Amino acid sequence: MSRPLRFLVVLQVVGLAGGAWARDVESRPPSEPVPDGGLLAATAAPPTLSTGHIERIDIQGNTRTRDSVILQALRLAPGDVFTAEEAAALKRRLLNLKLFKSVEVATRPTAGGVTLHVTVEERWTLLPVPVFSSGQGQWQAGVFAVESNLFGLNKTLVAGALGGNRGGTLFSMYRDASIGGSRWTGFVSFLVSKTERQRRVRDVLVDAYTDRRFDVAGTLGYQVTPELNVGAGWFSLINKPLASQERTPAPPRGDVHGVSVSAEYLGQDFHFFFNEGLVARALYREGLGFLGSSRELRQVSFFASYTLPVAGSHALTLTAMHGQAWGDPFLDAQLLGARPGSRGFAPATLWGEQASSATLEYQVPLWRPRLATLTAHAFVDVGRVAWTNSVLRYVTPGVGLRIYVREVAIPAVGVEVSRDPQTGSLMPSAAVGFGF
Repeated sequence: MSRPLRFLVVLQVVGLAGGAWARDVESRPPSEPVPDGGLLAATAAPPTLSTGHIERIDIQGNTRTRDSVILQALRLAPGDVFTAEEAAALKRRLLNLKLFKSVEVATRPTAGGVTLHVTVEERWTLLPVPVFSSGQGQWQAGVFAVESNLFGLNKTLVAGALGGNRGGTLFSMYRDASIGGSRWTGFVSFLVSKTERQRRVRDVLVDAYTDRRFDVAGTLGYQVTPELNVGAGWFSLINKPLASQERTPAPPRGDVHGVSVSAEYLGQDFHFFFNEGLVARALYREGLGFLGSSRELRQVSFFASYTLPVAGSHALTLTAMHGQAWGDPFLDAQLLGARPGSRGFAPATLWGEQASSATLEYQVPLWRPRLATLTAHAFVDVGRVAWTNSVLRYVTPGVGLRIYVREVAIPAVGVEVSRDPQTGSLMPSAAVGFGF
């Protein structure tokens, strides 16, 4: 998976905006203002709420977000029965949209039931996101424009560019969470890049070439349940590699045009610096000759992550990934390194036709001023990577620090130090924005 696509995955997991952190609320006196109080109502004692059949739903505070988006997320409509126990669930459903700073739910008795009052406070959703990462003499920087509430309809548009001492990439993505207010969803992505690819073994360069790549894909999905989405789509991948100055010759040019199927389960509740619960994704795509493919390609990938709150303010996360490709070992290799699962390697220097990894991470908040939170984390990455006739197994421990900006919940700055499993040396890295 290319670096911009990895950026997209992190963007989906981390979120574009967020609610407050429950422990922040519990540790402050009632008279003190709560910064970013998205979970205040969910953690404090709820007010007395009238119950009964809902006659109408009044929504206030949304200047950009359409009422239809909020009503769809509530999963309630006039005629349904409202109980006081549902208030916390309604707030959580709206906060999980990552569009609001806070949510309040109240009721007013009427002659035939209740009127449900929902008050929200919106976040700023159009964001310029800087991206920077570095490690072992490699650096990459860029900026992405992210709009997570396009037209006030909870649609996401991302566009941006990355550049560095290994080449550059242009990337764009559009995600529609509800086409025309239905259960149908849409996803389109576009990528064009020219990057230097290098494979290293024990910090020795063994393979290199310049990859020129054009990748466009689209998926039509269906929301089976509020958490589960399944989809099918198409893709086109065109590679025009060039010989590198370090190694020749270059792999042959290859065009692949084919279809894909996917499934995504998002069962997480958003908190300030972690998402509680399970997220899982699966993707299969295959090139087809009758669509004009000049070479064969089959790819399958799985990702699952579960985060469990510990002691109320800590987060324990277990992540597992597997990917496999049947195609050209150079053009279709997974580029690993400097990301969860393979943080002991330099960026994109570990190539794999088949790669499996697991990560255990424990994150602790250290300092919580009003505008940000500083956390420390310890982790261990375990993996197995196979490329052509070689197999590498590794265990990589490490530690790091991250700063989360409260208003938009973006991990703005982070540093990590891990151990290179091949040489035993320390691997420092830094990241800004969504470079984690």
